[in-house]
Amino acid sequence: MSHSRRFFPATLTLARLSLALLLPLTSVAVPLPTAVSPQGTLLRGGAEIFPFGIYHTSWIGERYGDERAQDLLAIHDNGLRILMTTLDPTSRQSDFTLLDDAARRDMGVMAELYLPALGLLIDQMKSYPAIISWQIGDDFNVTSSENYCSPELLKERHELARAHDPNHVTYASGGSAPVARYRSFKDYQGCINMIGIQCYPVDNKPDFPDELMLELCFQQLQSRVGEIEGSGIVPIANLQSFSWSKKGIFPTPSESRNMLYGALAAGVKGVLYYTFYDGTPINGHVTLNQQNPALWDEIRKQSKEINQLAPFLLKGTRRALTSNAEHVHVFMWENDSKKILVVFSTDRSVARDLRAEIPNSAGETLSTLFANRPAGLELKDGILNGRISPEEVHVYSVSESAQLRPLEQ
Repeated sequence: MSHSRRFFPATLTLARLSLALLLPLTSVAVPLPTAVSPQGTLLRGGAEIFPFGIYHTSWIGERYGDERAQDLLAIHDNGLRILMTTLDPTSRQSDFTLLDDAARRDMGVMAELYLPALGLLIDQMKSYPAIISWQIGDDFNVTSSENYCSPELLKERHELARAHDPNHVTYASGGSAPVARYRSFKDYQGCINMIGIQCYPVDNKPDFPDELMLELCFQQLQSRVGEIEGSGIVPIANLQSFSWSKKGIFPTPSESRNMLYGALAAGVKGVLYYTFYDGTPINGHVTLNQQNPALWDEIRKQSKEINQLAPFLLKGTRRALTSNAEHVHVFMWENDSKKILVVFSTDRSVARDLRAEIPNSAGETLSTLFANRPAGLELKDGILNGRISPEEVHVYSVSESAQLRPLEQ
């Protein structure tokens, strides 16, 4: 089952995207070009950035004007710095105002467009400083969807967008659940600049059984990233922040953080949560910040963590280390002689005793990077030991001496 966002010519009930770039954005008077680096990261104005953010609305509803302006402010105040939303200034002059408002708040905009008017709309907005990218497909690899795109069709849209604006990248979001109806991303190499990898496991049965949902999410993200690794496509994780039903079963804060770090371990170069507004009243509210304040606050904390980790995620060398504990994953990033260690358990019910060898770490110790987060593992003589509880994520720096005080959130 896909949380589909459809392209309807009449109603324009399209996905909107909010995205934080967790490296600082500066106020600009002219557009900053975007491109893909040789390392498969997103460049803006020639600088590598790690996009982290949230879709603005789902395919169910539309939300423009003053309501969208209020959402922009709420997203900004939660630490996010880019909004992607449906833009059609031929129908709404306020869309130009939105672009100006976003730029004044040091935010960027990823634009989802009415595809039959793709070139016309790009021409009208490509000079606006807030523009980051153009979305040209959604559920594009889902063969059972009316939005399905063959590689030829997606490449045609990509080339049209690039012909009208060679200075901004293209983006499309595709399915990744463990079912046959999702076509491999390998088939789309050379057809797109950035791919969103959907993973929405919470209360999504039978594709994601409850006990295995976090492990399957990690495995699917890892597999999909592998399909485009080295191809010049930026992999962006689309992670769940909505409820599949009116029951209001959202990811818990611990599930959300687990999925985030699973995505980082899988090798993504950006994260977009889906979604801020779903159009379905839950607990009397329709926006995430009011439907589930705990999850919204967790995303705020995550934005700070990603900001601190960005140099490792963009420039560091990532490698998986062997763990003796089932469903406990250990990853290390190294950058400029600095090291961080991420350990996460996708087990949802059983605490695990962990033992893992950490290469070249004799004489080194662990320091917790983030305050009020799980900790307690020990590194001695190059061996990592300790017990990790269900769904926990541990993040440490590895060095010969104690580090600075953990980041307060």
